[in-house]
Amino acid sequence: MATRIDISELETALDGLLESALVPASWERTLERISRATGSVGTHIMPVRGKFPAGFLTTPNLLEAFQVYFDEEWYKRDFRERGLAVAMAKGVIIEHDIAGEEEFKHESFYTEFLARFRFRYSAMVGFTSGDTMLSLNLQRRIQDQPFDRDDERVLVKMQSKLTAAAEIIRALHIAKIDSMSEAFELAGTAVVFFDRFGRITRLNQRAETLLDDSIRIVDRELVAFSQEETGLLRRHLQAILSKEPFTNPAVSTPVLFSRPGKAPLIIRGQRLNGVPAELFSHSAAVAIITDLSERAAPSRDLLRRLFSLTPQETTVARLLMDGSSPRQIAEISGLTYETTRGYVKKVLAKTGTQRQSQLISLLSSLKI
Repeated sequence: MATRIDISELETALDGLLESALVPASWERTLERISRATGSVGTHIMPVRGKFPAGFLTTPNLLEAFQVYFDEEWYKRDFRERGLAVAMAKGVIIEHDIAGEEEFKHESFYTEFLARFRFRYSAMVGFTSGDTMLSLNLQRRIQDQPFDRDDERVLVKMQSKLTAAAEIIRALHIAKIDSMSEAFELAGTAVVFFDRFGRITRLNQRAETLLDDSIRIVDRELVAFSQEETGLLRRHLQAILSKEPFTNPAVSTPVLFSRPGKAPLIIRGQRLNGVPAELFSHSAAVAIITDLSERAAPSRDLLRRLFSLTPQETTVARLLMDGSSPRQIAEISGLTYETTRGYVKKVLAKTGTQRQSQLISLLSSLKI
């Protein structure tokens, strides 16, 4: 007996999308209603491209499958990826747009992954949130009937309501980002917002004033004078936005952006929460930028008393805080490079820091 979509029940379920846009806690209930109405075992929403572990909404009965999907990297071997062009062209794809009986029998995605959970047939409804293409995926089991062309004609009508819900969430989040940006501006703090790929989504006027030949935006990325420092910021943001940020030391290490002839900038990133899933969000992280030229360095006496630094170590610590490299400190102090490196190591050890950016972050927080 064919598995049919209950159109009346589906219309009721889709009415819940507006509630879910306004009350994020109701997403699970809405997706479960859509599953029942479409004769599916489960439903999830995720990006069409750029899949990542935190970037989806799902009914609870698919969570185990998602764990395996990412842990065993099946997302890199998802046979259904070949249907993306079809999805973007007509809005809805069903399993038989992608695969036939031969693929069901021989493709590892079906025989090793989906079969493990007794899943097989799916239908995907494409919709947009800002510049991101998303899909609502309906999953049926091996023993169920596959989605057919009649189902496809029903499912395509879901697009407008899905898009409306996504745009409501996005609009609410943009308003929140605007308020945060304005609050930081009033506090005299420079901030830059990033999406889940580490691309800039917004920066306040205070941050714009810090841009110059050494700190600039290239292809929506914040780029330093040094390629190494640009890479450090990229890894810092990736760590913050990762599945398990607390296990990555790059999260707690602020990034130093040096500026020739000027005091360096310190950049600290923070993940943003409060969106039901990051796939709908306008921005996923914020970075606070501290311009050290606006902060007086702690006194030599304070440094000596707090960290038991020698006079020479104190001089090196203050030069490090100004953004000078060990080689520059050697030239300024009239010391050899190796001797200077020795002093730098002692300063880091006594202050309990591991790199210059951490030292600067620590010292800049001290009162004079």
